[in-house]
Amino acid sequence: SVFAVVGNTFHMDDVGSTLIHLEGSSQSLSLSVLNNSAVVIRGNLVTRPVHCFMYCFLALSVESWSAVVFQGNEMHRSLFVFFTGRSSYIYYNSWLQLSGNLCRESPSEAFLFINPEVNLRDSTMSVSGNQFISSTGTPTVLRISSDSRDLTNGAIVAACNTVNGEEGVNYRIPSVYNAAIVTCSDPCILATSCFPAYTTTASSDGCACTCAEGGHGDACLPVAVPEPPSTDGADLCVRGVSVDVEVNVSFGASVVCYVGVTFAADFVVEMELMTGSVRNVTLANCTFVGRASLYVVGW
Repeated sequence: SVFAVVGNTFHMDDVGSTLIHLEGSSQSLSLSVLNNSAVVIRGNLVTRPVHCFMYCFLALSVESWSAVVFQGNEMHRSLFVFFTGRSSYIYYNSWLQLSGNLCRESPSEAFLFINPEVNLRDSTMSVSGNQFISSTGTPTVLRISSDSRDLTNGAIVAACNTVNGEEGVNYRIPSVYNAAIVTCSDPCILATSCFPAYTTTASSDGCACTCAEGGHGDACLPVAVPEPPSTDGADLCVRGVSVDVEVNVSFGASVVCYVGVTFAADFVVEMELMTGSVRNVTLANCTFVGRASLYVVGW
């Protein structure tokens, strides 16, 4: 399965807003990505300051040849960009990657804040090529609060993250993680650009990935990320309208598509209540205004 938020624009009126708020209950995770699945947040624009871009209220779990990719997004001031509020688990040939993002004003606390710890088993967490503009000090790119309880063949790689075009950002990572801090002049590290489980090689100059069988796209992800919907109106997408009431995607739906839609109220996706072995939710070139947020529940 794949869940992708690609190429959208968010206009948030309240600096306390969160764009993607992943809840969960006391008996569940905020986000669980399993069995050759991927969550891809790519190429989105946030035009105003917010509290957080992606907030996992409870635990994050990425397991069994799966990936979470946060790539090529542009934003302004925030407290955090990506936050997890409970232990994170990246297990069995899986990948958490944050790369190529631009913060036009550095987050005041941290770009990626893992609270309290991340547990890695045969998997990799990569933070690379992110750019920060700051007039107030040196940003913290990665902050992890506590030691891990499980580091079985796991790796953390931080590569070529810059502030005002120069290297020298901060990392607050307990020594037990033995994180690899890579400079911009070092050769490409495969795990910064390519999903390691489905990549055979990465070129040393441009970090171009060569995929093994089962790898898809430039990064060799475990599942193909859908292309943006066509612009000829031949599909079943909702297009070019404004919505000022809450949208709830749940019972009976298996495919939902919105293109160029302006949301003035929350968009709620209840994955567990959707039907079908493949569940496709597409938001492309959409705009969220006021305090409207995207909520994903039950996956």
